[in-house]
Amino acid sequence: MTPILLSTLVLLVFSLCVNSAQLKGGPGAQWDYDQYNVGDWNRTYGITEPQQIHISISSQAEYAKVQFATQGEVHTAILNYWPKSSPHKSIVIEGGENWAFVDNGTAHHTIYLHNLQTLKLKPATVFQYKVGTKDSHGKVTWSKGEFEFHTARRGNTVNFVATADLGLVNAVAMPALQRLAKSHKYDFLTLSGDQAYDMADFNGTKGDEYMRFAENLFANIPFMGAVGNHENAYNFSHWKNRFNNVPFQKSGFSNPMQYSYDYKSLHIVAWSSEGAFEGSTNEILTSLNWLENDLKEANRNRKVRPWIIVLGHRPMYCTSFSSPTDGTCITETQTIREGLVDPATNTRQHGVEALLKKYKVDIYLCGHRHNFERTYPVYNGQVTSKSYHNAPSTFQYLVGNSGNYELTIPFNTTGPFPAWSASRYSGYGFSTVKATQHSLELTHYGVDNNGTHERVIDHVVVTKD
Repeated sequence: MTPILLSTLVLLVFSLCVNSAQLKGGPGAQWDYDQYNVGDWNRTYGITEPQQIHISISSQAEYAKVQFATQGEVHTAILNYWPKSSPHKSIVIEGGENWAFVDNGTAHHTIYLHNLQTLKLKPATVFQYKVGTKDSHGKVTWSKGEFEFHTARRGNTVNFVATADLGLVNAVAMPALQRLAKSHKYDFLTLSGDQAYDMADFNGTKGDEYMRFAENLFANIPFMGAVGNHENAYNFSHWKNRFNNVPFQKSGFSNPMQYSYDYKSLHIVAWSSEGAFEGSTNEILTSLNWLENDLKEANRNRKVRPWIIVLGHRPMYCTSFSSPTDGTCITETQTIREGLVDPATNTRQHGVEALLKKYKVDIYLCGHRHNFERTYPVYNGQVTSKSYHNAPSTFQYLVGNSGNYELTIPFNTTGPFPAWSASRYSGYGFSTVKATQHSLELTHYGVDNNGTHERVIDHVVVTKD
């Protein structure tokens, strides 16, 4: 028996804290208002009134692309943006990419989506923007509010927010995330999969509701997320359409399931961990071949961008169990690390862990488990170092505790825990990452059940020569 399988089996036997409670609002269920999702975001919108607004960026924030939805078809989509300090320098972009997104449910619910990209942006600038639609007579309907984002600041420091598994109900971290988004202290937001629970529910109308709810976050800080298993309906059509503004074309991938971008000292890759669970062999190989080529190119630029972070949804390692039969931290994690079993050879193929080690990826940033867990640098279930200086292998950083209908998954309080598990927290929270040319500083904050009073739960500094 392998050491990692033995350790996880021991954890299962000794897991004393089982959380089977769930709230209303999960997959296939209607949601209710709570203290985290109050507001007028779910009001009645005009047929051509912009809604579900969110923004993403290209490498180095040279360009931004804004996406929004309307209930009806429009004549012309409009993006209007300007430097906050110089409102008179307003730029208007018209046209963009426009298409009808038809949900695959029985009602064939249809919304109209619009992408508009900025011109090349001035660095170290706070921009304000709004979006609108113009009818055939020239009448413009603007978004209700104006939003802000900023481009890369001077110097080498990058700051971003990391989260995952954000629901329409019990989104405990959402108030804190919205405050961070509007502070201009953080350059972008990563979200490691699973949103809404589920967007395809009720002929896709839950997806509309979630995107309205998330607008105050996603419109004020660039969204740079990854796909999760709860986006899998209809071949991930809601993800592919609703987050079509991420820079997948510039990354050489055929759709928004995977992409990458550079930001100062960072190269970040958004990778789909769902291939082994939802895809064909050809899709798995396409995913991994693209990932390898991307990492190979990133390694050629290691002197300029020394840090590589891969963003995925499902973890390679975890130690929590939601029930006595929960095999996520045993079978699923092995599949992510080593791939599926080939019946012809009875060996596993097409895992991701070997690629991460081969190309010296620094962090695998994920979610899926509704808690927080950090590993030491680890490979094949073995700790390669308890130091984060010049680490010989990737370490994993799991941030799946932003809050959703499933609550959080507790850890047992007595152990034993595998040697690779460095830190664990079963409450709600989010993380921030500060990157310079020689260090990564990761801080996980716990959030009280009322969505306030953030406090430091875990802090680690990663360095390299």
